[in-house]
Amino acid sequence: MRKEKYSEERIDLIVGIVTVVVVLALFGWLLISLGRRASNNLANVSGQITALGQTRRGSEQVFTYEPNKENIVDGAMVTWTVNGERVYEGAYKAGEVVELAYTPKETGKLSVVATVGNYHQTLTVDVLGPQLTVTVPDITVVYGDTLPEINYTVSGFVEGEEADFCYDGSCVTMADRLDVGVYDISLNKDCCYLDYETQYQYGKLTVLPRQLCLENEICKVYDGTNTVENPELRLSNVVKGDNVYAQTDLLYFDNKNVGCDKLIMLGNVELCGENACNYVLPDFVCGKITPKQIEVVGLTVKSKMYDGTTKATIDKMGTLNGVCPGDSVAIGNISVSFEDAGIGKQRIIANGVTLIGADKNNYVVREIETPNAEIDDASTFWDKLLYKEPVAQGAN
Repeated sequence: MRKEKYSEERIDLIVGIVTVVVVLALFGWLLISLGRRASNNLANVSGQITALGQTRRGSEQVFTYEPNKENIVDGAMVTWTVNGERVYEGAYKAGEVVELAYTPKETGKLSVVATVGNYHQTLTVDVLGPQLTVTVPDITVVYGDTLPEINYTVSGFVEGEEADFCYDGSCVTMADRLDVGVYDISLNKDCCYLDYETQYQYGKLTVLPRQLCLENEICKVYDGTNTVENPELRLSNVVKGDNVYAQTDLLYFDNKNVGCDKLIMLGNVELCGENACNYVLPDFVCGKITPKQIEVVGLTVKSKMYDGTTKATIDKMGTLNGVCPGDSVAIGNISVSFEDAGIGKQRIIANGVTLIGADKNNYVVREIETPNAEIDDASTFWDKLLYKEPVAQGAN
């Protein structure tokens, strides 16, 4: 009996030991399997996913995945998953980029998973609100002109949302009337719309000087120079109420010679007055130089015997009086005649004066006064008959 009891206890011990060994073996195998699976999973997480810039609601974003291509074969399954939803399936082609073009519909966190064969990677990005761009244009005006209405433009709407846009802001400047300069144009309030982020591109208002004109024409009589001393300068195109005037001691024509629509340089004219900074003068205006009148002095005519005509012959040509120093001008020819063909002292008519010389066009000759000349009665009866001069009654 004791021997049988001893045998049963020994059998139970052996069974217990075997059971423990088996359990330990199974547990070890399980740990090894789990380790291998974890190791395999870690090995399959490869490469990286990149995105182009910021990710915004309503705007297409391109995600690019670059796995370990050495162990990927053509035809391997490509899968893209966004926030747990499978959005793309396809086959891998060697040499091609693995990309996903995706347009988020909501803001918040976005989890993107790319899988190629046994490789995968995850990227989490923040989806921002759409971006509106409010653009205020550049404006250029001339000082004193009424400022135009300045309108802004808005771009960047998600399709279908522009119709709901409501913004009652307006463009503003510092004042309605501004001095010459450059000023910022801004909006009088911020633009808030749905979940949009707003950026502003403000324009500039440029106020240009107002160009003045001369109300009076600058004229002078030829004097051998191209200057005008202490000219009168009356300005036009001045804004009502402004204080501005011009002053100078000298104006300069482009040359000294007679002519109309001659250029006058205004470079040395100064604008003065409280509002002078808002105005400019043109570089040139047009003026006029008229010819100088001169006279012929010392002209004499020879007396003659009666011939029934007014023809006269110059005795002394005379000289010009009033020519500017240094000018080249002289008498070329003068046409003279008796006022009457009758016998006795007769008035001499001088006309048709021709001037010669480089400066001849800058002068005109006034009416010439010459001493009277005489037509003598030295003719015979036949001379008078020939020239049809009536013979006195009783003459031989």
